Amino acid sequence: MREIHINEPELQSIDLFRAALSEETSEQRRQAIAFVKQDIVAGRLDALASKHGENCFSDPTNVEFVQWIARTASARHEAAIGLMQIGRRYDEKNGNKLSVAEHIGMQVWLSIRQGKFEGVYTDTGVLQQVRDDAKETKVRGARDKDILRKIWRCYRGVVHLGMAIEYCEENPDQGMNVIGLSEILRRDLCENCPKGTSNPYVDPSEQFSFVYLSYIWGPRFQNRGLSFDTR
Repeated sequence: MREIHINEPELQSIDLFRAALSEETSEQRRQAIAFVKQDIVAGRLDALASKHGENCFSDPTNVEFVQWIARTASARHEAAIGLMQIGRRYDEKNGNKLSVAEHIGMQVWLSIRQGKFEGVYTDTGVLQQVRDDAKETKVRGARDKDILRKIWRCYRGVVHLGMAIEYCEENPDQGMNVIGLSEILRRDLCENCPKGTSNPYVDPSEQFSFVYLSYIWGPRFQNRGLSFDTR
């Protein structure tokens, strides 16, 4: 299991992390998440300059911070290019596949919550139910059971974040925390098995776990009311 820390500024861009998870391998997702974090830092630097002016970077008391900006500039440039490519893949195919996988994940989770513990690959199981729904509603990319099988195997370790985002958007009155709900969903998927089996719906080794972690206040900027996470 890969643990991903999310701080306050990053939480405001949680949809970007979901898009990063649309990549097709764990290593690609890890790199995409690193790109997202760099992009958020770049955005905060732009906001900092807009709010306080370029002079805040030339202040002698901020020399270490300015040096850090210089050292990490190439990483932010690489991230900007990488995110453009990820965005293109998301729009062309990966975004739809991730959405289908999240729908499958929600059906699995509902089966757990309802105490049915239905199988995923059985003749009347979750994938067949999703396929029948897709045929009826004419959902693209979800009407072939073999394709659904491949999509679920590819994305089952990351569907919980998108499921949590969608639930919170559709139920704002419940005041649910996206990261907290995502962790509940993740645990449900990896701690429960279909009836008559001993293997969980999702093996924990495949999962990305998102954990809230408050950012560190930058000592050079603390007195100015500024903060920055340079990890």
